[in-house]
Amino acid sequence: MHHIPKATPVNPMNHRKSLHGYPSKTDRVYDILLENIIRRRLLPGEKLVERDLAQKLGVSKTPVREALARLEREGLIQGASYHGFSVTELSENDAIEIYDIRQIVDGLAARRAAQNVNKEQVTELQFVIQSFRDYVKKNDLESYNSLDMKFHNLLGAISGNRRLCEIMQRLRNQTRILMTTSVTLPGRAEASLAEHTRIVDAIARRDADLAEQLSREHIRNVRKSVLSSLKGAPQSLATN
Repeated sequence: MHHIPKATPVNPMNHRKSLHGYPSKTDRVYDILLENIIRRRLLPGEKLVERDLAQKLGVSKTPVREALARLEREGLIQGASYHGFSVTELSENDAIEIYDIRQIVDGLAARRAAQNVNKEQVTELQFVIQSFRDYVKKNDLESYNSLDMKFHNLLGAISGNRRLCEIMQRLRNQTRILMTTSVTLPGRAEASLAEHTRIVDAIARRDADLAEQLSREHIRNVRKSVLSSLKGAPQSLATN
């Protein structure tokens, strides 16, 4: 029987990361916390205390407070500043709602990408597909997952709709609270590759209707796999 791999709780911020190259300390603190949430190093329900985070990250409480407020607005943490925050715990119904919305926004992104794409962008998308194939052959799911994020970001960029990109990113981050990545589920990497390939082919042909349809189908398939796995997972994970 296959199980969704559970993250091992760790102290993800027991070392100080460089703040260089960021517009502000708030941006860097936000990125550190976001990475640890979506990689499930900070687990759903885990407490986030402003004072402790500031000490671990080597910054004042102000950038931590601002980063936490941003994460709360994006639905990744919950609580009140005077009681402390915790990583959001998503129910099965939450997951259904998120994937329902993702069908719409990802479909729209694929439609707009098919309408706006140029030759250079088609080449870039096709290169990504070839990289997907290489990772599947090597069973390198971590690299596949990282590239999958870039793929969807690229579709958003090609769509030319900045607000759409922001919504897509926020929804993807929320689904990552449920599990590190759906491609770790049995058969999903191969299915995802086939689905992505068909989406890119439709975009390359500038078939906006088909690109939207295939993108919606892709999200429905991910939704089905994730919900099925959550129902069969241990209770502590299924309620995340």
